[in-house]
Amino acid sequence: MAIQNKPDVLNPMTLHNTPGQELLYIFESRGIKEAEKLLGEKFIEKKTVLSKPLLRKAGKLLEIGDALIPFFENFTKQYKINRDKSKKSFIEATKDYKKLKKISFLLKGQYTEGFDRLEDILNFFDAEDAQEIYEKSEKQAALYRTQNGVETDPINLFAWLRRGEIDFRDLHLGNYNEEALRNWVNNKEWLSQIENPRYFKKLPQIFSNFGVGLTLVPFLPKTVYGAVRWIDGKPLIEISDRKNDLISCWFTLFHEIGHVLLHKDQDIYEGNINDFNSNKNKIEKEANKFANNILFNGDNLRKAVFERKRNGIWMSANSLGEEFGVKPIFASYWLVNAQYHPEFQRRVHVEFVDDYQ
Repeated sequence: MAIQNKPDVLNPMTLHNTPGQELLYIFESRGIKEAEKLLGEKFIEKKTVLSKPLLRKAGKLLEIGDALIPFFENFTKQYKINRDKSKKSFIEATKDYKKLKKISFLLKGQYTEGFDRLEDILNFFDAEDAQEIYEKSEKQAALYRTQNGVETDPINLFAWLRRGEIDFRDLHLGNYNEEALRNWVNNKEWLSQIENPRYFKKLPQIFSNFGVGLTLVPFLPKTVYGAVRWIDGKPLIEISDRKNDLISCWFTLFHEIGHVLLHKDQDIYEGNINDFNSNKNKIEKEANKFANNILFNGDNLRKAVFERKRNGIWMSANSLGEEFGVKPIFASYWLVNAQYHPEFQRRVHVEFVDDYQ
């Protein structure tokens, strides 16, 4: 059951009666009200130790003699043990929450049944405890480092990928139709919408018709541009709004589509894309080439931008677009990447986080 104004971390001691609360409960179970007035004591519920004179007086009122004295000796002893354990548990849980709360916005209000916000986060990760999250996060990070050779934030990466998996399951996709995906790419119906963020955000619904899971998840620091994973024979493409730049999202999308069409059944995490250094592996170069051919009519535009910058030759997005037969915003993509007066280049802002608020 969802709890309004739930705590970040529930103090376990709130689940245990104090000795004073237990005494009041005994009176209530006997149908005796106003126990504090009868006992001549105030704030009994806050008492963690009950005196023998008080217990004798309570036993007389309850007509059970001194039976409460040994009962509360044992109850108080166990209460102190639980209090010490709960204090330690609460301190550890608070530390865990501080580490994990940064990803809480990814829950999208879907995980609200926990007793506290920490439990909601555990439910999001489908984990029994925080230690399980840390262990699984490290495994994901190890694969990322292997593929990209750069450092990452394991928890952020795990949370980002987890959100994509959840959204993928919610799509309830049919069978993967590779031909339909290729037709969408080649028909270029998307080209007229290239500067429309709303159209881009509708792509998950369009791709679901191809049996392709496309999820748009807000960027988290030290994670990825995008990823491709295969689940039950269907591709999951996950895109990040890492630069809040629509054309960068388009390039990431077509880069990942390249992986889907060229590298079936391979899980790939992108630490950086469109990096043409010689250390890039074969499949990354192939995905870059695929995206460049679709969006830029090959690699000549990129080469021209960087060469002309080195030689001090004036350029504009409009002139390059006309020369290489692409939309000016595509030329701006490379002008921005080349740091050629990037503040003046055509850019369209996009954020996925808007859908998580």
